[in-house]
Amino acid sequence: MDKSNKVKWGILGCGKIAHKFASDLSLSESGVLYACASRNGDQAREFGIKHKASTHFNNYLSLAECKEVDVIYIATPHSFHHEHALLCLANKKHVLCEKPMGLNEIQVLSMIAAATKNKVFLMEAVWTSFLPAIIQVKQMINEGEIGDIRHIKADFGFRTIFDAQSRLFNPNLAGGSLLDIGIYPLFISLILSGYPSYVQSIAHLAATGVDDECTILLQFSSGATASLYSTLTCDTDTICEIYGTKGKITIPTRFHEQDHFYLQLNGKDRVEIKSGKKGLGYYHEIEHTNACIQNNITESNIMTHSLSLQLVRLMDEIRKQCGLVYPSERLGH
Repeated sequence: MDKSNKVKWGILGCGKIAHKFASDLSLSESGVLYACASRNGDQAREFGIKHKASTHFNNYLSLAECKEVDVIYIATPHSFHHEHALLCLANKKHVLCEKPMGLNEIQVLSMIAAATKNKVFLMEAVWTSFLPAIIQVKQMINEGEIGDIRHIKADFGFRTIFDAQSRLFNPNLAGGSLLDIGIYPLFISLILSGYPSYVQSIAHLAATGVDDECTILLQFSSGATASLYSTLTCDTDTICEIYGTKGKITIPTRFHEQDHFYLQLNGKDRVEIKSGKKGLGYYHEIEHTNACIQNNITESNIMTHSLSLQLVRLMDEIRKQCGLVYPSERLGH
């Protein structure tokens, strides 16, 4: 595709995940990085040079107002997603917002309303949705390959040293395990079994008041259950196991970004199924976003607004049960 016909991207926030995203954007056949922005001008300049952006900005408003930019990827900490998405949407920019899209349902609803008002694309960047392995697993389950799902077990954990000022533990940045990594086990259960009829959760809170461990038990209308766990206190296997009446599917370690999985039907040997992926895995959501924009589609048919709302409602309920409230929420945001 001619470069002039490619979707022109802006990246808002130049941290660790933005670098990974930009790396995969460079592989895109249909999109190109045009601009980046950071409140630290030197960081923006260095990021732009490294990833071959056409320009860079030392503030977010300039990026939102840049006429050349079609879509903006929001890569700032959780607590800023709502504010930064609304800024971009108000300037009629398409938005791919890093997960979680908002801290709570109220924020996500207002973001969807702003996208609808301005007739622009808005999607939560749960990149797992678009990985070939996850799409294939979902298809096999829908086709009854392992029978009726009876239980899903998924975890995501790593040990990190407590630092009250770090993004992971800072309540002002909406830190904690649930929003950062617990969202992945929760999401996989949601796309495979639907919204649960019963939710029970407990969390251990760090000294800063955010969760450093969260355990979740779900039950679905079918009677199936899910046990989910996220933690910042220990290294876990970070796998997903799906048990059905005819067999089992295992997505191995770092299941949220895997390129293969295992199928074991009752009484048979385990078979490895390789699905592949391109780049680090962000490539697939990038191409989906580009296709939506090029076809004037304002809502993904995979990572829908409804799915984002279900996800945040679940996290709201879990946080309510665990007593997790972020400072900005106490101020009414």
